[in-house]
Amino acid sequence: MKAFAFDRDGTLEWGNPPGPITKGHLGRTRALGYAIGGSGGQAAQEQERNWQENRSKPDFVVYKGDLPSLRGRFTELTHVGDREDDLNWARKAGARYMTPGEFMTWLESKES
Repeated sequence: MKAFAFDRDGTLEWGNPPGPITKGHLGRTRALGYAIGGSGGQAAQEQERNWQENRSKPDFVVYKGDLPSLRGRFTELTHVGDREDDLNWARKAGARYMTPGEFMTWLESKES
């Protein structure tokens, strides 16, 4: 299974600052057969609570520094975030990286 790991702030609509990716985008990604989860700069417990408060159920949640712990769990992992440190964490984990805008373009291409 392939997966997308989303940073929160600047990426997800409920981030601080809010990002462009909505619950609808997450649901459509899951409907395409991808696992979705959180990989932000907050502790996993805080992220899990935040996803629940926003009526979303992630398949996984990790601190972004723990992205390497997901190796082997998925055939492909993409970290989506809006900052250079997100790119760096993705590289350290051997994951692909997309900005929120790149993710939304990718999602639109899958739906057309």
